[in-house]
Amino acid sequence: MKKPRLNENFISRIWEEQKYYSGLLTTDNETVEILNYGNKNQDAGPDYNDARVKIGEVIYSGSIEIHRSLKDWDLHKHKGDNKYNDVILHVVFYRDEFEDDFTFPKVKKARSIHTVILSEFLTCSIHDIWKDIINNPSPAFKIPCFPQNRTMPFDIKTGWLEKLSIDRLLYKTGKISSGLEHVSGNINDSGIWEQVLFEYICEALGYSKNKEQFLKLSSKIDLRKTKELNLDQIQTEALMFGLSGFLYDLRFRDEYCEKLKFEWNRIRSNLKAEPMDKSEWNFFRLRPPNFPTLRIAYASGIMNEIIYKDLFRAIIRIFEDSDNVKRDIIKRFTEVTISGYWNSHYRFGKESRSKVNMIGNERINDIITNLLLPLVFLYSKKFNKKNLENRVLFYYKKEKTKKDSNEVIRVMQTQLDLKAETTATSQALIHLHNFYCMKGKCSECEIGFEVFRNDAVHEPLRIILY
Repeated sequence: MKKPRLNENFISRIWEEQKYYSGLLTTDNETVEILNYGNKNQDAGPDYNDARVKIGEVIYSGSIEIHRSLKDWDLHKHKGDNKYNDVILHVVFYRDEFEDDFTFPKVKKARSIHTVILSEFLTCSIHDIWKDIINNPSPAFKIPCFPQNRTMPFDIKTGWLEKLSIDRLLYKTGKISSGLEHVSGNINDSGIWEQVLFEYICEALGYSKNKEQFLKLSSKIDLRKTKELNLDQIQTEALMFGLSGFLYDLRFRDEYCEKLKFEWNRIRSNLKAEPMDKSEWNFFRLRPPNFPTLRIAYASGIMNEIIYKDLFRAIIRIFEDSDNVKRDIIKRFTEVTISGYWNSHYRFGKESRSKVNMIGNERINDIITNLLLPLVFLYSKKFNKKNLENRVLFYYKKEKTKKDSNEVIRVMQTQLDLKAETTATSQALIHLHNFYCMKGKCSECEIGFEVFRNDAVHEPLRIILY
């Protein structure tokens, strides 16, 4: 299997985040306990200084060196460099193909260095780690071509970002197209578009902590079959909370909770899907407005809007006809009806001291950018609606974006010396960060190519998070 192109600073970020791995052992099967990771070295020499590591029963003090593979120690000629004499641990990401020829790396004094192969102790996939790092950028955030890119002609930057903005839209459109393929039915059937709309709105309501849980919940609900049940609002909420697992062993006996349990017991015999376990949902370190219970209640209202009030068609019409798309979408999403119980509760049995705001304009705007724009764009392409396609692109390119709304955008603006004033430019910066800077693809980036075109270094040594 081809190994991902990970450079050393990206590996360093993984190393610094203990949540990504556990149970470290050296290549000679000694246990490893990091007592102090040390200080990141910004100069020549090992990657971390003043570290303390317990290997087996011995505590070592010194430096730690990070590499992509075992052979890099020799390739970088560290054995003959005095700056590496106090290295106590060699952390590499991959084993090499020539593992049988492996010998411990040595410093000039001929001392062997213990080695850890980090990829063998990961607790999640590289893809999941990459997504997590993208969503949680480091404060020490630097793009590879900074500050050299500041002397580059402005039109090169803007021209490249204009292309990337379309690439970003097509990337999101591709994800939604894949979602459509997983829903059985004819593409001419509005039901499959409604199902995808519902599932992706639910994903957005989950934020980062409950995104996968919301996708799992929404995929258990077939809207076309649910429509046949002709559920009212309280029954829809009972369906959602029942499948989410929150009604199992619910001990609160107020009128609303009793109604939910009663309706769930009536509905569940019509369902094939098994409920989730409520322990799957995350509340830890979430602000009350983001609690999954409140979001599930809102998702129930969205389900009713889609099934009984033709929300999908309404969204298409807004993009076709409205003179203010954002205003009309926000209005539609803030008028979603749910039970009054959630006007004063964030979770079951605990009343809020103030009125609960069901969904904010910022979250709706995220849904417009990340879901509705690519969904409607895909719809326009599938049914050859050129006017609708042009209106989506016009909104995308002209709609003003909130200043500094995202850490990635904020830093990319500063270090590229430009302003992201529209949705398209903001999305282009995110795409540049995720698929070029993060992956060391400077030679494939028009900005990076210009900056490093005369650089003798071909190996992608640079990464923005460390």
